[in-house]
Formats: sequence, C-alpha cells, structure tokens
Amino acid sequence: MSAQLKITNLHKRFGGLVAVKDVSFNLHPGEVVGLLGPNGSGKTTVMNMISGALTCDAGRVNVNGVDLTRMKPHRVAKHGVARTFQLVRPLPTLSVAENVLLSLAFGRKRHWGREARDLVEEKLAFVGLAGRGDEQVGNLTYIDQKRMEMARALASEPSLLLLDEWLAGLNPSELRIGIDLVQHLQGQGMTVLLVEHIMEAVRALCSRCIVMSAGEVIAEGPSAEVLDQPVVIKAYLGDDHA
Repeated sequence: MSAQLKITNLHKRFGGLVAVKDVSFNLHPGEVVGLLGPNGSGKTTVMNMISGALTCDAGRVNVNGVDLTRMKPHRVAKHGVARTFQLVRPLPTLSVAENVLLSLAFGRKRHWGREARDLVEEKLAFVGLAGRGDEQVGNLTYIDQKRMEMARALASEPSLLLLDEWLAGLNPSELRIGIDLVQHLQGQGMTVLLVEHIMEAVRALCSRCIVMSAGEVIAEGPSAEVLDQPVVIKAYLGDDHA
C-alpha cells in the first residue's frame, strides 16, 4: 500500500535552535497514528510544516503523491489536508454555522447556497451539534467548541486530518466523547495524525506511534510496544524511571 503522507528528512531551525532534525515517517490511508513526545520535542513544528504554517528548511512533504513542500496553508488545504489546534480559535462575532461555513472557502471543492448550508449541517450533526448552527460560539461549552472546530476542519473535506492536542483540557466524560468521535472518523476511513499527551487516548486510537525528543524521532512502531520502550520512558520521565 502506498503512503498517503510521506515525510522525508524534515528540518527546521529557529536561530541557534534546531527544532526538527531529519524527521522522516509515512502514514498509510485510514491509519490513526500518534505523534508523541515531551514538550519542546518538535511535534507541533512538524504539524506546522505539513500544514504549510511553517516553511521547512530542508526535506519534503508529500500527500497523495503531490509535493506540498513550501506550499502556503490555503493551497495545502486544497490538496486535502485539514488541522485543528490545541487552543480553539473561533470567530466570536459569527454563529456556529458561520464559523464552519468559512472553512468551505479553503476546501477541495466549491460549495454554494443550499448545498453549502447542507454540508455545514451535516458536519455539525456528525460532531454532535445538530440543530445548533444558529448559536453564538461564545455560548458553547469547551467540549462543544472543540466539536465545532472539528466540524470546521471536516467541512473542507480532507483526506488527511492533523489533530494537535485536540483532546487537551477535557474532563473524563468529555474525553470519552472526543475519543468516540475520532474513532467514528477512523471507521469512515479518515487518515489522522494525532499529537497527544493523554496516553489513554493514544492507546485507544493509535495503532502506531512515532515518538520525538529534542527534534528527532527516537522510536516508531506499534503503540503498545513503543510506549514501553526505555528510550521513550526516559524521554518523558527521566533516567530513574527508564
């Protein structure tokens, strides 16, 4: 099976700091893969280079056979890549539906009028916000803001979804809702790259993990095996625990 996402020798430097060093990995269609590591390991920098938010200094990003390296974010989105952020960034003066509707401008297809409104309602229903499109985003709970952000990402009709700590800050019941939603996406064949610190979610969702530390990949493989590797435990907890 050919790779849907192919990352080759990505490199990013900020002044004297090498944030990402020669990172390479692949994702295959329908996989949910965890991109893990302690804070400052370079995970979000990798996500930013895939989505076009940052330009890589070296290396390649290939999605569905297309070289997206150094493309602007709106062009990356046109090639089927969408992302969420750890901190939800709604447009507070717009309704829930209008926030989602805006993402259609960056999707792979053009939708107008009734077709666009139907697509927005479909995505809101998928994430559990059916019938709430007219509400103001300021009235949403935290989990519902996360749901809206997911609907906004899905409205661009991606084939690859980048989730950057989308589950962060949820209480246990909300976390279960979030895990179920990602599993539903997985059941529909969506390919997901998941940056996450919540190991319960990683074990439930990710068949495979890629672990970074200090800008480099230090482990990759089946989640159960990778999370028990001494080099991974050391990266998170230090030498005593490893």
